[in-house]
Amino acid sequence: MKKLLSILFPLSLFLIFTACEKAEYYEEDAQKEQHEESGDSQEDDDYDVGDFPTGSVVDVMTFKTNAIYTQVWVEGYIVGAATGAKNKVRYEFEPDFSYDTAILMSDNVNASSTDEAISVCLTSCSKKLREQLNLVDHPENKGKRIAVFGFQEKYLKIFGIKKIDAYEFPL
Repeated sequence: MKKLLSILFPLSLFLIFTACEKAEYYEEDAQKEQHEESGDSQEDDDYDVGDFPTGSVVDVMTFKTNAIYTQVWVEGYIVGAATGAKNKVRYEFEPDFSYDTAILMSDNVNASSTDEAISVCLTSCSKKLREQLNLVDHPENKGKRIAVFGFQEKYLKIFGIKKIDAYEFPL
């Protein structure tokens, strides 16, 4: 009996561990799962999975209508401000602006609805950056062209960027 156990135990261990395969997990897969789990996936025919290398420059509408799993530059105009304070999402497209926690960007400098806009969070970035970009302190930023670098996420119930990794005012 002892001899049988000494053969079966190593054999069973061998079978158990050779049946396991190393799982490969890619960051792109994780981001796709994040979109699916958070309900970000859209089932509209105009929502595509694009092939956007990190650092690509896209306009706001391309950003809104494609699943983008890499960091990209989104270029557009600052058209408004937004907030999600007290679990109530509010958007402003006209001065006097009262929300300094997010800006809205669009391809159309005269955009007046979230159908044309994305949200860009100013609370998860540096205090200095927030002070430079928000429309409460700088209403003159409305209508300025801006490029923002980050990942596509849902923010304030629309597509946007939750964490700005870089920004610039292109000429």
